[in-house]
Amino acid sequence: MVKGVANFSGEKLTEARLASGLRKNALADKIGVTSMAITRYEANQDRPTQDNLEAIAIALAFPVEFFTRKAWSESLGTVFWRDQVAETKAAREMTEQRMKWLCELFWTLEEELDFPEQAIPEVDLPSDVRLISPVMIEKCASELRRQWQLRSLPIRDVVLSVENAGIPVAMLDIPSEKQDGFFFRSPLLKRSFIGVNVHSATAARARFDVAHELGHLVLHKNVTAEQNRDPDLHKIIEKQAHRFAGAFLFPKESFWDEVTIPSLDYFCALKKRWGMSIAAMIARAFDLGMIDVEAKKRLYISMNRRDWRQPEPFDDVMVMERPRMLRRGVEALVASGDYSQDFLEHMLALPRKEILQLVGLTDAGMKSFDSVSYLLKPPTVVEATDLETGEIVRFPQRLRS
Repeated sequence: MVKGVANFSGEKLTEARLASGLRKNALADKIGVTSMAITRYEANQDRPTQDNLEAIAIALAFPVEFFTRKAWSESLGTVFWRDQVAETKAAREMTEQRMKWLCELFWTLEEELDFPEQAIPEVDLPSDVRLISPVMIEKCASELRRQWQLRSLPIRDVVLSVENAGIPVAMLDIPSEKQDGFFFRSPLLKRSFIGVNVHSATAARARFDVAHELGHLVLHKNVTAEQNRDPDLHKIIEKQAHRFAGAFLFPKESFWDEVTIPSLDYFCALKKRWGMSIAAMIARAFDLGMIDVEAKKRLYISMNRRDWRQPEPFDDVMVMERPRMLRRGVEALVASGDYSQDFLEHMLALPRKEILQLVGLTDAGMKSFDSVSYLLKPPTVVEATDLETGEIVRFPQRLRS
């Protein structure tokens, strides 16, 4: 008979450890047990004593209650990573745990709120990803813009546009220079999620990352995990998502109209208007046949000579876009009076900083809900006025039985 704390979950210990970037031996050293003990805990072959569990909670900075909750029932399927070779396994594992928590968070909020349905056009693409052509990608980006009523103008806020279409965006701070973004689907929730690592990202880069992951959603619904792990296919898939991002952010017709001379000074002048980096505009000019390989190479060399790489001009003044979808849901529920500000901490048993990060809030934001005007309309509708856009955000409430 296994002794120790009842209801202890080895899966939740694994989540907390990997999210913290700790190896088993490192955690074992922190709490004074062997690495084999940690292995047995995580395999549910042994349970820690109450003292050891409290030591684990302190070492990982997680509430004790977290380790007695059930793990998310759905395993992660195909996750699209930007660079599977350069990205470290540890950094991917740190993010993967937060993907599970993102699903738990969304499921918890969706129990009470009706989020918008995902509005993604059905496109007729070859089942073999290698047969998706640049022309098809441009057409997909154009059709998405048409359906989202974005016309051929600069997108004021890419994150807001994506979330208005029912796609939650999470911005995480993962200490990895190689991890830009990720995309995955949850069949259980019937929802796709986009994530961006803002650890060292600029505003323009984050916009491109969101558009890139959106490209996976539109183009790669038939790609399997096995195909995505194939190095050659992965390069094709990533190149296609890059092409989509460029087409979505700066449509072909607009690019041809505005970029009369594909030069660094021209791209610099257009950067703030279109919210696209100079480097990305060089790639876009090449994709559209405005410059050849040698010209593209010369422009990148010129950027280095001008010291326009990391950072580029205007990177210090362009404001990072932030997610609103989950934040609005939390704010609406708290403002309705039926929930306390710390209700997610009780329901998910996650550290406060993790919840704030997933929701897209700061501690100051959690304390300033009364700065937003809310109306609770009987019997089941929560409304919130978004001060940033002036729009009324409506959440039809699902009352628990």
